[in-house]
Amino acid sequence: MGIGMDNSGSAEGSKGAELAAPIYFKEFLQNTHPSLMKPVSDLWREYHSTGSWPRRKIVAPEVKLYCNVCEGVRTFRCSDDKQFALETEHASFDLAYQCGDCHDQTKFFSLFAKFDELPSGVVYKYGELPPFGVPVPNKVLRLFGKDASLFQKGRQCENLGYGVAAFAYYRRVVENHKTDIFEEIIKVCRTVNAPDAIISELEQAKREIAFTKAIEAIKSALPQGLLINGHNPLLALHGALSVGLHDESDEECLAAAQAVRLVLTDLVEKIASLKQDDKQLHAAVQLLLRKKS
Repeated sequence: MGIGMDNSGSAEGSKGAELAAPIYFKEFLQNTHPSLMKPVSDLWREYHSTGSWPRRKIVAPEVKLYCNVCEGVRTFRCSDDKQFALETEHASFDLAYQCGDCHDQTKFFSLFAKFDELPSGVVYKYGELPPFGVPVPNKVLRLFGKDASLFQKGRQCENLGYGVAAFAYYRRVVENHKTDIFEEIIKVCRTVNAPDAIISELEQAKREIAFTKAIEAIKSALPQGLLINGHNPLLALHGALSVGLHDESDEECLAAAQAVRLVLTDLVEKIASLKQDDKQLHAAVQLLLRKKS
């Protein structure tokens, strides 16, 4: 399934993987997207059973993964790894993990391993189900309307490590919905009584054709509630979106694509939170006014 074998049974590309610094198996399962091979330092241990030779038993660690049922990151545990006691120097196998909270979400990994000296090895990830990565929040998808499917395609490309493709999808969606993004920010600025200067600059920026040009027109600071670790998210988006597809490597485009998604997601979450807080505050004021009357 996607990787070749030489006469010794090792996967093509394993030599390159072995040159990299080994990582923990937990890190591999959590953070490595499919179609990559990496050296793992704690892959297996010796397994002894009555009447048989010692075999290699896969050590399946607890992992932190996103649970679609719980809608958050949870601890997953391997539901049953007793079958993975292997005698060969290399093998393909599956691991099934279950959410430790709801016990309803199951995560499946399809893997190939070439075993080295105890307890290390080289592991290739065929794939996983549900797909790798945290899903895009519905709040973000709603902002993009009909282009939500394009943003999800960008996420799929990012999950597979296709940096240029992911970045191209994200940049197209952001450019197409520049006005919507600025409209949401302006609404929040009015809600929190931001200075007229920033609202005026945002209104002017909204009329710019290109998103990066629009951000360059903003000089004032955004309200505190929209900042990410004290930084203006629009400036962060500007830095990421200024990447040139023809000048950067696929790895650099992948990093920029991830930055665009993370910053944009956090910005949308903050906008939604401030709007919700204002709605609750308005309801509380109306309740007190009714009691007074």
